[in-house]
Amino acid sequence: MAMTDLLKTSNVLASLLVLLLSYTIIGAIVNYAKLRQFKGPRAAAFSRAWLFWEECSARLPESQRRALRQYGSPARIGPDLLVTDDPELIRHMSAPGSRWTRSHWYDAMKMDPRIDTVFSTRDEQLHTELKAKEAGGYNGRDIASLEPDIDARVGDMLYLVRNTYNGLPMDMANIARFFTLDVLSTVAFGSPFGFMAANDDLWGYNKLNASFMVVLGLQANHSSVYNFFTQPWLQALAAPKVTDKSGIGPALAFARKAVAERYGPDGKVKNDMLGHFVDKGLSQVQCEAEAFLQIIAGSDSTTGVMRNVIWMLAGSPPTYARLRAEVDAAVEAGVTRPVVKYAETSKLPYLRAVVQETIRIFPPLFGLKSKVTLSGDIFKGIYYPPGTEVCDCNEAVMRNKDVFGEDAEYFRPERLLEGDEVSRRTRQQTIDTSFGAGRFQCLGKHIAMMELHKATFEMIRAFDFQIADPTKGIESIAHNVHIASGLNMIARPRI
Repeated sequence: MAMTDLLKTSNVLASLLVLLLSYTIIGAIVNYAKLRQFKGPRAAAFSRAWLFWEECSARLPESQRRALRQYGSPARIGPDLLVTDDPELIRHMSAPGSRWTRSHWYDAMKMDPRIDTVFSTRDEQLHTELKAKEAGGYNGRDIASLEPDIDARVGDMLYLVRNTYNGLPMDMANIARFFTLDVLSTVAFGSPFGFMAANDDLWGYNKLNASFMVVLGLQANHSSVYNFFTQPWLQALAAPKVTDKSGIGPALAFARKAVAERYGPDGKVKNDMLGHFVDKGLSQVQCEAEAFLQIIAGSDSTTGVMRNVIWMLAGSPPTYARLRAEVDAAVEAGVTRPVVKYAETSKLPYLRAVVQETIRIFPPLFGLKSKVTLSGDIFKGIYYPPGTEVCDCNEAVMRNKDVFGEDAEYFRPERLLEGDEVSRRTRQQTIDTSFGAGRFQCLGKHIAMMELHKATFEMIRAFDFQIADPTKGIESIAHNVHIASGLNMIARPRI
């Protein structure tokens, strides 16, 4: 009897094993068949294991570029996922009335488990409503304090560099990060976190944020990782809390306190971004989520451009000299002091070219940001079946030789001033896709551009920069953003 039972159990286990193996094989075949007309790394046709490995190795942007060079565009990097370097396809997917919408990638961008934001929601109607309500706050149209607030933080940065370092080596990565975090907290909450005043990584925020970016990327690109990290028990255990003394928690507490002051019978009324959100009818919870989103989404991206524009100038003497001459001429002509007006920088073509070329060489974000077509689509004669996801590789888009020329790999701002009007417009529109396109364009672009142009102008006006030790390179890892350190520079006062 015992032997019979054992045989029955063995047969059941064997049957289950066969069923599991069959399911795996059939699933692999089905996955392969979905997009079999597109070429890519062989393993990517069957699962997202290839993508997972490249992410964990912190080399996803370069791996995407390599796949595009080897297999053409679009290339297959997952069973249902393609990557493109075609700016026209990117704009097509984001155009009003397009058959494409946000994919599950955006689910991981829901930083507050209570509510979606304008960046995380996949509901097209909600996205449109939130964008309409918030646009006036982001573009400064309804906010008189936006530019003065940024000016104050530019002044803080100049003071920090002049009085703390004054010719001594400093890590430009830290200076740029502290500046950006203080700008965004001022714009979002009415007062700065205080990173520049402390000249320190408050709460260990930046150190823990780097680890957070690793997990965020894996969650966004892999549903199994997302499902694990969004388990209620794990959220309760590991998610940032307002009671935390380190990491993201204290910034979250800062945000919630600032928002709470605007609500209730004694709520403060101010003409700033938070006041604009309240005025447009956003709930307290929605304001908390949207305001905190600015810090998470805007700090690393703008930081990357800010630190790299100074670094690239120091490594390119002719470019540096030309920009410094333009800045000095503008000062001599009487631009606004103590901080140049953003409108005045529009009359400085080489300054704008330097900033845009830095964005091109170092795209602020490289998360997949994939779009999915639920009904299928045809573009440039290529058929994309229903359920196809397409992401863009910003680093490949920005080095597209058909758009930027044979020397697209190199930092040369002059390229953005050369050629006829159509060529210049095409190059600029392509760079603009680094901030999204169409109905998915980043609301924070205007603030980022204002920060970057003002800060670059004033830093070049005030200091002569040099790389502290040219024999040492930047330490950088790639996890949704480029997290860098070791940009050691010396700034000597000019004035």
